[in-house]
Amino acid sequence: MEKFDNDFEQISSINSIVVTSDEFMTAFHGIQNCVKRSIAYKEPIGSLLLAKGGLGKTTLCKTIVSQMPKSIKIEEGHRKTIIPAFYVEVPSPATVKSLAITMLHELGDPTYNTGTTSYLTNRLSYLLGMCETKLVFLDEFHHLFERKQSYTRMNVTIGNWLKTLVNQTGISFCLVGLPEFAELLQVDSQIARRFPFTYTLNPLYIESSQGHGTIYAFLSEIARKMAQQNISFSPPLDNSLMGMQIYTATQGYHSYIISLIRESIVNALNEGRLIVNKSDFSTAWELGITDYISKPNSDPFKMSLSQLAMKVRG
Repeated sequence: MEKFDNDFEQISSINSIVVTSDEFMTAFHGIQNCVKRSIAYKEPIGSLLLAKGGLGKTTLCKTIVSQMPKSIKIEEGHRKTIIPAFYVEVPSPATVKSLAITMLHELGDPTYNTGTTSYLTNRLSYLLGMCETKLVFLDEFHHLFERKQSYTRMNVTIGNWLKTLVNQTGISFCLVGLPEFAELLQVDSQIARRFPFTYTLNPLYIESSQGHGTIYAFLSEIARKMAQQNISFSPPLDNSLMGMQIYTATQGYHSYIISLIRESIVNALNEGRLIVNKSDFSTAWELGITDYISKPNSDPFKMSLSQLAMKVRG
């Protein structure tokens, strides 16, 4: 059991890999520029970060938060915690009170769940100022919507509360979630104008007019990171065939690529090997961990380039 646990620990570093694609960096700098605009213009300038699940939204948010770390400031003889940025998931079902509680908890308020909605809102506004918060990520923002059989629309009460909070604090908020809900925000012009900048993350791809696609840089970075753990891949992760096989199994979704590679490594380690081969990828694929996103009729790691090309073309 101890060896098995160590195998999982040995590959845990794969979770910390951040590959800076053009889209990633556009969003990375764009969201931070919204913070700078908010400060310079003295009005809140928000943004939307849109992507389907498994494309790196959370990674991007937490990368930006890590660039704006907490600190302690001594002010008039008192210590106070500075929290420039933080990330929360909108609770489901979302209410004003549940969202206020979630944010207060992230700010470290020991009485985060005590009091009326009005009291919690006032305390949240006060603490955001005291903590000198400049950026808040609200993930799963589709939970802010009422979803009925005949319509889907922003919950009016939460929408008005969010507008007021944004105005009172002057903070840049970034709503993070699924692309299909972005258009629904436009129905409320007052909400829409508070989030004028939109950034989108898409699946990795295998080819472009410039040649190799983004998936190869992603795979190369994973291979480099795992080499630090003395784990290697044969054939190399980023060669043309392996890239096409991994793409076919995952459709270029970041989280599924990571899951597939993780399980392949675990299989190799369980067999006492530090070199991961195609057989390990086949074993991982057979677990069905990528079935939700891609269901090829046969194992892509046993297909040739021409077979894969036909499948990709559909």
